[in-house]
Amino acid sequence: MRRDLSRLLERTFDLLVVGAGIQGACIAWDACLRGLTVALVDRGDFGAATSANSLGIVHGGLRYLARGDLPRMLDSIRERSALLRIAPGLVEPLAVLVPTYRGGKGRAAFGTGLLINDVISRTRNRELRPEYAIPAGRLISRSECLRLFPWFPAAGLTGGALWYDGRLRHPERLTLSFVRSAAERGVVSVNYLRVDRILVRNGQATGIQVTDVAQGSQFEVRGRAVVVAAGPWTESLISGTLGRAPGAITAGHALAVNIRVDRVLSSVAIGARSRTGLDLDPVGGGKRYLFAAPQPGSTLLGTWYAPAGESQASPDQGSTSLMQEFNEACPGLELSAAEVAGCQWGWLRLKGNTERGRSMALAERPRIINHGTTSGVRHLFSVEPVKYTTARSVAQRVVDWVFRDLGRPAPACRTAEVPLALAGTDGEVTASDVRRAVREEMAVKLGDIVFRRSDLGNSGRPDRGTVTQVARLAGAELGWDTIRQGAEVDEVMNKTQHPVAVMEPIG
Repeated sequence: MRRDLSRLLERTFDLLVVGAGIQGACIAWDACLRGLTVALVDRGDFGAATSANSLGIVHGGLRYLARGDLPRMLDSIRERSALLRIAPGLVEPLAVLVPTYRGGKGRAAFGTGLLINDVISRTRNRELRPEYAIPAGRLISRSECLRLFPWFPAAGLTGGALWYDGRLRHPERLTLSFVRSAAERGVVSVNYLRVDRILVRNGQATGIQVTDVAQGSQFEVRGRAVVVAAGPWTESLISGTLGRAPGAITAGHALAVNIRVDRVLSSVAIGARSRTGLDLDPVGGGKRYLFAAPQPGSTLLGTWYAPAGESQASPDQGSTSLMQEFNEACPGLELSAAEVAGCQWGWLRLKGNTERGRSMALAERPRIINHGTTSGVRHLFSVEPVKYTTARSVAQRVVDWVFRDLGRPAPACRTAEVPLALAGTDGEVTASDVRRAVREEMAVKLGDIVFRRSDLGNSGRPDRGTVTQVARLAGAELGWDTIRQGAEVDEVMNKTQHPVAVMEPIG
């Protein structure tokens, strides 16, 4: 997995994938396992934006049971099991707790829901190692509920519903594991390569024109099919290709904000009802669940939303409002701004007029488009997913479409069974870890190592001395002089010391 641009010029690829977040990485992995030649490019680092920043909960679809959406529930259960099966160590079981109260949907309703969930998901632990099996859900007492999270409102509290989902220990490294696995199977993966436009000739996509962000050179890459999986930038790139004026990235999207606080609130993930109504929460619908997910030495809190274009749609406002919502929903918690160690923000797609329900609500289904049938440009596809959890199954659908478009029979998809080559490292970052990150995992910048090839930047605030030492090691591999090393250190420390303003988008 070396950054060798010349490999992009050696052939015409069967498939070019634009965007190396979790969705693009899964598409590349699936396509190469089925025998296609693939190139995967991203204008930044692999999984550095949306896919690097989530609450890290692999939802198994229990929330869809209440809506009667059995297909989405079954899909989520299957994908949770698949991630636990192919990436043990990066995905593990996680207990989730919500309180129960007198009246309304109390203990009886939750108990019935947990029972149905366990029956529906009875095959969830197929071929999983015992330590990664998902236990059955259960009701717990009032005292146990408050022991696990003392800040639930006590009035009317009768206990809690406890079930298990999956936990992404390092979402960014799971994305990188898909990329690395694909590279080991022959995919040509290149980061920091911006796609300027999609090449179209005689009504069909024939490749992409790119700029090397690191060196400034421009060239073309040829492909028989192109899939754009660039998150909120997808529509803009497609519009330019089809001759329309590129739309704003935020069009049809909402700002989403999570924060990380330097306090472990509970050993389990918890859900608590926000007190914010629909008038102030048009995206979440009012009274939405707030979630707190445990991390080593910290807790991730989410999620706050605001429609694009509103004056309040800013990461700073989102961080402040989300903290206030948690304090109101959990009396006595008393979170303070001084505890905020990081802020994740980004644009998530809204339903608009493409799905049933409130147009301002978050989209619930992936948007996959064959532009050969909708816009007359053959061999061009785009996909905007809605969940990290189901990226693998969405990729399976996309690759099936690509095979049909190329006129080839589609071999069976194997991505739910083939183990990934895990990327990155846990614990203290050693010299060998830095060398591997550069030589085998295509780290180009210091932040690539600190935030995505190790947990150095995601488990509390790293000290400058440690970051400086990693910069020296990386500089020896990448040819940085002392001025460049200092600039790289400053950039990383700015992200850790001023978290609200500079963290990457989420999903």
